[in-house]
Amino acid sequence: MAEVNMEVIEREAFKKGARVEVNIEEPGFRGSWFSGTVIRTVTKKTRKLFIEYDTLMSDDGTTRLRESINVILARPIAPRERVRSFKMSEEVDAYHNDGWWEGVVTAVHEGGRYTVYFRPSKEEIVFRGGDLRLHREWVKGNWVPPLQEEEADEENDGEDED
Repeated sequence: MAEVNMEVIEREAFKKGARVEVNIEEPGFRGSWFSGTVIRTVTKKTRKLFIEYDTLMSDDGTTRLRESINVILARPIAPRERVRSFKMSEEVDAYHNDGWWEGVVTAVHEGGRYTVYFRPSKEEIVFRGGDLRLHREWVKGNWVPPLQEEEADEENDGEDED
């Protein structure tokens, strides 16, 4: 089996202007992913990216937050199904407080609503199905679990059709 060249994968995935998600490790943010844009690419010396977040603001609240982050905390924007039903105990990401938060479905309700439990905060919140996506990990340049064929086609479309 061929060895994965992470340097090539990172160079392709994290080009200037690339859309990414960043895992924030600060207290109160564990298990969250916030989207942004690569401003400066990975450097060999520091292994860092310089990014600008879409929804996180600077301390003064007037500009989008920009910061250097370790490349291991970044991944491309996670793929998402157009329409999907979730099951009990399924790991999901829920869009909440301007980011995607890792959780587990603990109840399935009528009308496409789901209760999601968040381990770090020990809270449960009810979400519409449209605010959830299957939780996936970016591992050596591949999404785990892998995308289904129709999901991959949708990702290549770029925009939703009306």
